[in-house]
Amino acid sequence: MDQRRRCKNFVLPVFYLVDPSDVRKQTGTFIIEGSKRTGVSKCFTCVKAEKKSVWTEENVKQWKEALTDVANLGGMELSSSMSETSFIAELVETVQCKLDSKQLSTPAFLIGVEARVQKINSLLKDEQYNAIAICGMGGSGKTTLAQHIYNLNKKDFKSSSFVDVSRKDPYVLRKGEGSYTIEGLALDIRKVEQGMPSKTPALETSSLENMGKLKLLQLKYVQLNGSYENFPNLIWLCWQGCPLKTVPSGLLVSSLVAIDMSDGDMEMFEAPTVLNSLKHLNLKGCDKLFGISNLYRLPKVESLILLNCSSLNHLCTSIGDLKNLYILDLGGCTKLWKYVNQILVNPENPLFSLPKSLMWLNLENNNLERTSNVCLSFHVQSSVNLTLSVNPFEYLPDNINLQTLHTLNLYSCPNLKSLSCIPSTLMELHIDWCTSLEKVTFHLGRFTLHEFSYEGCSKLSEIQGLFKLEPIAKTSEADLGHMHWIKAYEDHMVDLIGDDITKGRTWHTQILYEYGIMSTYLQGIKDQIMTTYEYTSSCSFLFFRVPCHHEKHRVEGLNISCIYRSSQPTNKDRWILLAKISNKTKGLTWIYNPVVYCKPNVDEDVVWLSYWPIGNVLDAGDEVHVEIIHEKENMIVSGCSVSFVYTDSEVERERNYTNNLIKDEEVIGGDLSGFEVTEGGYYLCRRDLFALETSLWLKQLFGDNIDYPVESVSAQRYRNSLSMDELYHSDSSSAVEAMVCGSVGVVSSVQWRTLATIRTLMGGF
Repeated sequence: MDQRRRCKNFVLPVFYLVDPSDVRKQTGTFIIEGSKRTGVSKCFTCVKAEKKSVWTEENVKQWKEALTDVANLGGMELSSSMSETSFIAELVETVQCKLDSKQLSTPAFLIGVEARVQKINSLLKDEQYNAIAICGMGGSGKTTLAQHIYNLNKKDFKSSSFVDVSRKDPYVLRKGEGSYTIEGLALDIRKVEQGMPSKTPALETSSLENMGKLKLLQLKYVQLNGSYENFPNLIWLCWQGCPLKTVPSGLLVSSLVAIDMSDGDMEMFEAPTVLNSLKHLNLKGCDKLFGISNLYRLPKVESLILLNCSSLNHLCTSIGDLKNLYILDLGGCTKLWKYVNQILVNPENPLFSLPKSLMWLNLENNNLERTSNVCLSFHVQSSVNLTLSVNPFEYLPDNINLQTLHTLNLYSCPNLKSLSCIPSTLMELHIDWCTSLEKVTFHLGRFTLHEFSYEGCSKLSEIQGLFKLEPIAKTSEADLGHMHWIKAYEDHMVDLIGDDITKGRTWHTQILYEYGIMSTYLQGIKDQIMTTYEYTSSCSFLFFRVPCHHEKHRVEGLNISCIYRSSQPTNKDRWILLAKISNKTKGLTWIYNPVVYCKPNVDEDVVWLSYWPIGNVLDAGDEVHVEIIHEKENMIVSGCSVSFVYTDSEVERERNYTNNLIKDEEVIGGDLSGFEVTEGGYYLCRRDLFALETSLWLKQLFGDNIDYPVESVSAQRYRNSLSMDELYHSDSSSAVEAMVCGSVGVVSSVQWRTLATIRTLMGGF
């Protein structure tokens, strides 16, 4: 008890088969173990104490007082009915907790914090959260709440620390009172200066010299004066807003793994010594930085972040020798290429090379022109993600090798007009908000992307292998062939929807080319267009047999048309409109889901005209069924019609057009294996709309034996959300509606897939 009073030591009384009240009042009998010095071990009672030479009146009095104090402390009591094993375990746990308690000082009674404490405690138990921020105005109790949470939860963690960056800390550091035991320190001088009458004086580097165990140092806008020769051997240095213009000797030590000196005043970065452990260097936002030298002294560096270093004009050529560098961020380095252009004029022998290990290169907002002659040649075994966003070029800069790219990001290149011969090795292409882009073509004319986004491309009209939209006004009658009569409607307006390319644009009548199918939409037309068709129906389906025909008039294809309108006013921007053609005799079925279509209204009809070049699979006597699949709840199809197109002078151009398309393979009459969902059944749609419900409704349309990829996680979630009744008893139209309209999101940013087993997307098989 003497030690407790003098040194504030922790005392835990253990009452082993002794009643604490007997000790407090000294009414019972118990053993007092003496010290090693006296060797006393006597039976002690208050009433009749055995007095010998060792027991004086004074020390008996002291013992009585001590025993009363001990009993008043409380403690742990083992009664005769308790298990000694469990008691010892509880005792050990209690001692461990008490010895490492180091409870932070908080008010005795905290009022009104229960709900916040409960919420934060629940977040601490959730493994998905690595950090929790408590926000609020100054003086609202953030620190007190954090201290209380710390006290409640520290026992649940193997190690813990509470770093309070208060206004007192800079003054402590200024006096050189750094603690030897501190391993991590964070100081944001801006927070310290809030509300202070004058600016905080600079700190001395000597205040950190005594922190022998300091490994993690985070400084924000801190001024340090003095020598760095005895600076701590850090693992992580984060000095944001660093005022240094160059790197002083001693600051960067060989033990450093990560350096973050972003948003500082650095003008020239040169490692003064070899840093064999360094893996990450971040100089983001150092807008005065004009050069980086001696990168060979960073042999193990993996990421180099130079984002928005707008004055950078010199990058050490030894960067090509960094064998572990896989991230290089040069975004916003608008002056860099003035230097690079001086040394990259010969693409066959570039003086500036990129390391073979590079996997991610950001050249966003680099003020690149086509004539910049940037030579970017990646290693043949690389799979690089290249970002060229927010650059002014009209065409991709020369000498950029796209063959080894995995991802190409051209987001918001407002002057980009076309992309030509995209290689089949490219997996992802993002061209969102390229507002001048009109056309995208691919090597060998085959669309092979796995992910593709083009939101906000307001002039885009052709993506080779996907679709082509062309105004009728720009299409000659000869190119329209037997559909030349629709030239009369070239000035009519049409409200096209269904894809991002339709947003914010005013459309005159267009021709849509997909899969070899040529179609158009005529809105509000009063003419009796379908009266000239050979087969007509007043509903959404019909069937017929292919008649005999003269050998000189072989069937080239079918004209399919339908008339539809909305059945009720609605603000929907997604509708179901598909065309299904089945040759029952040959066991062939095609379902066409067009990329765009005309939005139906209540007060006017829309005519959908399409030409299908399927004459090579139509023989005399074949039974053919035609159906327009639509959502019956919101749309009315008042008729459909079919007529044959024969080989004669009128269709000469169509035959040539079809033959050219067949060379491009993925068209009707060509190779549609990537779209085959069951034997002889083809679903012509490049956009699977996240594949949420496709397998469900394809069974409705093609039967149960569909050959479809394993459903995605999102598809499983959707399926699991359905009741069994919804899953097995939904009709065809509702199933289709769920697929086409249920979870579209931004159509142009969906993941593109083919509908065939273990084949993702429309090529590269």
